[in-house]
Amino acid sequence: MSGPRGRVFRSGLSAIVLAAAGAFPHAAAAAEAAKIVVGPNMLASRDGDFPHVELVVAASPKNAKNLVGGAITYTRPEGGTANRAYATLDGGATWKASDFPEQVKWGSGDPYVAFTPQGTAIFSGLAFLTDDSGRTHAGLYVYRSEDGGLTWGKGADLGYSYDHEQIAVDHTTGKYAGRIYIGVLYGPYPEYVVGVFRSEDDGKTWTGPVDAANGGGKIGINDVMPMVLSDGTLVLPYGDFEFLPDKVKLTGKVSSTSWFVLSSDGGVTFGPPRKALTLWYDLDDKTGKPLGGFPSFAADVRSKEFRDRIYAAWSDAKAGRHRVLFSHSEDRGLHWSEPMMLDATAPKEAYQYQPVVAVNQDGVVGISWFDTRGTSDASQYNEYFTASLDGGKTFLAPVRVSSAPSRPKGAGNLTFGAMAGQYKQTRYLQLVSAASRWVSGGDYMGLAPDKDGAFHPFWSDSRTGTFQIYTASVSVVRPPAPEKPGAAAAAAKAPAPPPRVKADVGSRIEFVFDPTRYDEATKEAEVPIRISNVSKEPIYPPITLEVLGFDLDDPEIFKYPYPPMYVVNSPNGKRGEGAVFDFSSALGSLDSLAPGAQTGPIVIKFQFTDPSEVPAIRYRVEGMVEGEK
Repeated sequence: MSGPRGRVFRSGLSAIVLAAAGAFPHAAAAAEAAKIVVGPNMLASRDGDFPHVELVVAASPKNAKNLVGGAITYTRPEGGTANRAYATLDGGATWKASDFPEQVKWGSGDPYVAFTPQGTAIFSGLAFLTDDSGRTHAGLYVYRSEDGGLTWGKGADLGYSYDHEQIAVDHTTGKYAGRIYIGVLYGPYPEYVVGVFRSEDDGKTWTGPVDAANGGGKIGINDVMPMVLSDGTLVLPYGDFEFLPDKVKLTGKVSSTSWFVLSSDGGVTFGPPRKALTLWYDLDDKTGKPLGGFPSFAADVRSKEFRDRIYAAWSDAKAGRHRVLFSHSEDRGLHWSEPMMLDATAPKEAYQYQPVVAVNQDGVVGISWFDTRGTSDASQYNEYFTASLDGGKTFLAPVRVSSAPSRPKGAGNLTFGAMAGQYKQTRYLQLVSAASRWVSGGDYMGLAPDKDGAFHPFWSDSRTGTFQIYTASVSVVRPPAPEKPGAAAAAAKAPAPPPRVKADVGSRIEFVFDPTRYDEATKEAEVPIRISNVSKEPIYPPITLEVLGFDLDDPEIFKYPYPPMYVVNSPNGKRGEGAVFDFSSALGSLDSLAPGAQTGPIVIKFQFTDPSEVPAIRYRVEGMVEGEK
């Protein structure tokens, strides 16, 4: 993302997009046989009201509840962006943010994360170093964490200038098991070279980069999402684009080509390029949104039936508005299935972009993306997800993951960060906001399956007007196996579950508050509230919060004459006592709030007569519990 090389690629083809169109029918039988279960939306970035963009996430092979993510954040004290890491050990309910000295000192971008087979977390990022002449270079740093991303060691300096580094790890048991690869773009202009660093000691030391592909000064290229197949073969995709001034187009639909190069010796040498798919991007799109995003690739290295199948998903504008297309290869990228539309049910006016594809250990293919359906002007989007259980032949009906729409051009995303730089002998000042540079939330989003098979989308969510990091646990639930003879009779003899009764669950729960917002013009405050189950038993819906009043209602306490305040968004229309909010929808697709779990946020909006004088708000939380009267 740094320097003129990255800007040429991302402004001319802000992303590589693959081509073809058509309808991709969903299998009715598959839809009836399995379902997608979405957990509550979780806020991973509780570190401030500033944009978080260009997200990545990885899941530990040792612990299903350990995830590590990365983001570009507007947190540099001197102004500008710096990469941060985010780690959770409880499946996404709570996250710890980490800074890196070099990433903060010089400013940074292009974060990436991975886990090794030993459970070591790897974080990489580009730091924008300045040399003695004032020129800016992108230095590549790689960090290790042996405690799941909670703390990080000293960064390994891999030199400069690099762009768009992407990590792949060999999780097989073969000759190169555990080897870590980093694909990068580099080379003296006008030569665009894609190459690979490698580490053979769990990320402690690095060798490279080794050249893998070269544009020859005639065509630009950039690496995309390297993969490792089941026999340890490294697959490095890259895309080409025009960069020579007499060939760059500023209007119309622009094509590109996606290529693969393979290494069978652990990233030491690479074979000849394999042409994969044709890519398209619409430069005349009138939404003002660089919707393409990079194509996303994933390989199945664990399942028996679809092992080594490679999957691709991308946003394509060849047939009109951007739609997510899908294709797969069964022969290591030599041949590809006809690209087909992932979701034929999308409304005509909708745009679909930022697709990410991932494969879990059972061979289930999961794909997430942004979708503007429901908005007439494409000014808002939601996160969507679908999955395939048959190697990409059919997909389940898409489900919405985000519980509220995002507003990428909200006030928080329009705050400018100032950065100074130098190109050749020219010094320049850049004013960059998240809405001007990353209106799509970044050049890529995250999606990772954990060791138990659940998918974890990691997306830039601006429901508040500022890009924050949201995530959710998304599971594909298969139907139960056929019952064995006599199972029905045994089930009939089993004792009935205890009855569920409504109860005050105040002692069983705690509140978790997302960042609040206040509108000075209307004197209204939005307070997003989550309910956390701190008991050892599940709580079942309906789970409701009722406002009982705006004082402590204690005759032994002086009753101060607070000015009136009101609830302005209760579903039952009550503006004070008796206003009720139901948290059932904040459970996602789950049927209960499990011990230790949190709901998604429900926003309660209050209006004040005088916001400097606010009384205590009495409430009661009720839910259904087992075995109580």
